[in-house]
Amino acid sequence: MVLIYGKGKTGQAVFEFLNEKREKILIRDDFDFVEEDLKDTSQIIVSPGVPFFHQIYKLARKNNIEIIGEIEFAYRYFDGFITAITGTDGKSTTTYLLGQLLQEKKTFIGGNYGEPFVNAIKENKKNAVLELSSFQIYSTKNFKPDIAIFLNFSTDHLNWHKTEKHYLLSKYRLFKNQTEKDIAILNFDDEKVKNSPTRAKRYYFSLEKLPDNVEGIYPDGSSLYLKINGKQEKINISGFKLIGEHNLQNLMAAVLAAYLQGISIDKINKKIPELKSLPYRIEFKKEINGIKFYNDAKSTTVQSVLKAVESFNEKVVLILGGIYKGGDFSVLRDIPNISKFVIIGQDKESLQRMINRPEKTYLADTLKEAVKTAYSLAEKGNIVLFSPGCASFDMFKNYIDRGEQFNKIVEELE
Repeated sequence: MVLIYGKGKTGQAVFEFLNEKREKILIRDDFDFVEEDLKDTSQIIVSPGVPFFHQIYKLARKNNIEIIGEIEFAYRYFDGFITAITGTDGKSTTTYLLGQLLQEKKTFIGGNYGEPFVNAIKENKKNAVLELSSFQIYSTKNFKPDIAIFLNFSTDHLNWHKTEKHYLLSKYRLFKNQTEKDIAILNFDDEKVKNSPTRAKRYYFSLEKLPDNVEGIYPDGSSLYLKINGKQEKINISGFKLIGEHNLQNLMAAVLAAYLQGISIDKINKKIPELKSLPYRIEFKKEINGIKFYNDAKSTTVQSVLKAVESFNEKVVLILGGIYKGGDFSVLRDIPNISKFVIIGQDKESLQRMINRPEKTYLADTLKEAVKTAYSLAEKGNIVLFSPGCASFDMFKNYIDRGEQFNKIVEELE
């Protein structure tokens, strides 16, 4: 019998898949699981949100039952090419960009973003681009992507991983089963990413010109330079609409992965001006009386806040806060273009202490109060940026809910 632990979108997708195969299945979660459920269980498929220190992992070891995640489970059935994308920030955007570049291959987009991977088998897909969180990678065993992309690394998810080392090692696990025939695409500007342990062929992306002996991609003005196998190709990015250096990094990783899968430079050049971003990633919402409002509700780390702020030359009134997940918010303290901080959420006082700029900091009890405060503090030509840098579950259902609420509040401001 197979026990599915977790009743969310992933658990339900696995349940439906196994049900069609007429397998004997139980689906449980923290509210209805009892140890008796493990009787006659040969495999446990655990949802990504269940941490490694949860009782189900302990009971699996005690009873000598294999425990894996949905990514590993689906991999054992999938027969096709896999690109797996991880990193602290930018995973969803890079996945979405690559999916657009690979459109002619009728690519499945899933994992942490989009549909559960198991649906690729039901749809008979032969090419998959998967966004993978550290939680999902941790619960893999034999999983091996043909292309593994590691975008960046900074402290995050310490409530799940407990230590930064455990978090990093979970990311590195993505490369564990790769061979010399596989590909690793790595951020040359991030030491922990650059030095990822893999036997795969390495290609790098960088915001600076790459050394002569390093293969990969880098920008120069309105072009990207791709150098592989002694050849150099030029890609025009003057029509790329996404703002910020972090999105340039996301684009470089996606372009490199697409090119290595046979998408021509001509096709990439034609696609770049058409590339769209996902909602709530530094998304321009509205201009009111000379003040521009941007929605970055997807931001859940201090690193993502930094990247969002650095996307602007104008003065920024920054709205942030929620459930603190780790990271040092004091790095925001002396950024010259942040004129004011408006902080919301469960851990607002802690964030206020970390930032430690009382003359620039305002606390708000609701998002509506925060937006109105930010608007009153902003001057003509300023940016009001909603980039929480924290988890959303104290005040919202998820980041989409908080993004929608921000948009609605802005719409009502006039």
